[in-house]
Amino acid sequence: MHDTILAAREQRAKTIELWLHQGHELVLSIRANMPTELRESHEAYLVVRFFESLIKKRYTISDTIRFDSSDGPYTLFSLSLLNAKQFKRDLIQLEESIPLGRLIDLDLWQTPDQLWTRSSLGIPPRKCYLCDQPAHQCVRSRKHDVKDIITFIKRIVKQHLDDEIKEIAEHAVIKELNLDHKFGLVTPTSMGSHHDMDYQLMLDSHPLIMPYFVKLFELGYTHDELYLLLDLARPIGIKTEKEMLKHTEGINTYKGLIFILGLVTLSLGYTLKHKQDFNHIFQNIHHLSQNILSDFEKKPKTFGEKAYHEHQILGARGEAYLGLPSVHHALNLIGDQPLTDELMRVVLQQLIRSTDDTVLLKRSGSFENYMMIKKRVASIDATHLDEVKDFTTYAIENHLSFGGAADLLIATIFLYEIKHRYF
Repeated sequence: MHDTILAAREQRAKTIELWLHQGHELVLSIRANMPTELRESHEAYLVVRFFESLIKKRYTISDTIRFDSSDGPYTLFSLSLLNAKQFKRDLIQLEESIPLGRLIDLDLWQTPDQLWTRSSLGIPPRKCYLCDQPAHQCVRSRKHDVKDIITFIKRIVKQHLDDEIKEIAEHAVIKELNLDHKFGLVTPTSMGSHHDMDYQLMLDSHPLIMPYFVKLFELGYTHDELYLLLDLARPIGIKTEKEMLKHTEGINTYKGLIFILGLVTLSLGYTLKHKQDFNHIFQNIHHLSQNILSDFEKKPKTFGEKAYHEHQILGARGEAYLGLPSVHHALNLIGDQPLTDELMRVVLQQLIRSTDDTVLLKRSGSFENYMMIKKRVASIDATHLDEVKDFTTYAIENHLSFGGAADLLIATIFLYEIKHRYF
């Protein structure tokens, strides 16, 4: 084990040296600052990926390469046209500005023999995880039990992830809600085709549902049995729905989102914990939803069950069973483009076209009208705001609801941000 770790460190040093000889002006190494026991853990991967995303947002990266090694994951960035001394100061400030920064090493090389360090800038050394002494002194003296250090690291990463899930979920819900002119959905300036809900009511529902998404993320993050997750999540979802309906006096503001984004956060927790790639989020949703269509085998009672028996429309349950293919497709459509209002309208139009919505079917009055409406949506050029406005007027006049597509748009925005921060 020790020999393989030393070999991995030597290989990293050789790669950095090679990059510098090849003309890269500055090489930044991003790696986890953790005990050997955690170097290849999911916590190490999460921390490295998160700091990759922070640095990419702040600086122009010329080249990137990721490595998996016995010494843990690390990433090399090549940068140019920067004041190396000031850049290192900025990196140190970044390490110290957030709790997770204590778990990362951002090493900056200008030549094979010039590593910019805290001491070279006259900055005091880092302090220990668990006390105020210089970290290198505690490491050398083995002052702290490694189990206490591991517990500290796991706790700080877990708290970071909980905060991130809440923040990104709130961002996604607000971004969709604030999008104006969107096919008859509620906006800051319109109730859309809904007579019983408005912008403020939707906004007031957010504090009730956000803790739920964090709970489901934690559930996926702490359990290893994927096929048990949905059964464990269901009572939490039912309780959240009841609290929402009680607060809104029976008005369904986000029942569909509780289901869709709940599945996403549940799967995401499992995916991150097991160091799986981004596409496993969708695969895991499919696997944990394997029994979700069982209700369709019974005598139909609800409108959704009748829609399946009469028209083979699976609705949200079918989307979940297939692993949210519409969201996966939407993310491929977006790629690395910034999420502008225009692009979100294009994505929303695609989601309406490609998914079956039992609420829309009910409001359409007949299956024939339902198909006609979907064709009409498909004929719109969503990049032309006037066409979107015209259809919005039509949707309001005919009381059409595309809330299911709105829920999927929120899931798309959420996963767009997650992908850019952690994968």
